[in-house]
Amino acid sequence: MAKGATKLSISVPGDLAKTVRKRVGARGLSGFVTRAMRHELEREQLGAFVAELDEELGSVSKKALAEARTAWQGR
Repeated sequence: MAKGATKLSISVPGDLAKTVRKRVGARGLSGFVTRAMRHELEREQLGAFVAELDEELGSVSKKALAEARTAWQGR
């Protein structure tokens, strides 16, 4: 266990656990879960930031979203 690490006990659906273990192996599970937790925290922070921008500046128009999707298509 990494220095400063805390051991957690979690429950996940059996099929998800099997799929992850198959992909990362028995020794890669902690690293995979750590990356997944960090990723989810980043997504939540980004969502809060976008909500804050929407509140301050207003929502992005449907036209602007469509233009952005067209510009980024295939990239």
